[in-house]
Amino acid sequence: MMAIYSDILMENDDIAIDRDNQAVIIEDRAVILQDLIHAIRESGYLVEMIAERGSERRGLLRNKIIDLVEEDTRIIPGSVNFTGDGGQWILTAETYEFGAIRSPVWISKI
Repeated sequence: MMAIYSDILMENDDIAIDRDNQAVIIEDRAVILQDLIHAIRESGYLVEMIAERGSERRGLLRNKIIDLVEEDTRIIPGSVNFTGDGGQWILTAETYEFGAIRSPVWISKI
């Protein structure tokens, strides 16, 4: 089956290279996850959440991240969960085409 989505894998703000010195290509579910993590990163919400001490404001920022993910047309609204604390969070969601996705989101990658 041919991929619907494809992209170059990014690791540590650089193109991931395989043993043959070629860019690593990712498809479908991995592309969606990479796009979502980049959207969270670009929003700045996670960095704000780490700096915030008040639980109410942290909850608001968490909800903003969930809303941001749900804006992606490949994600089923209401299926997004974003949990964690400290330096690592877990993003889970349901996609229309590929089922469940789950990925850690580390602050070091943001």
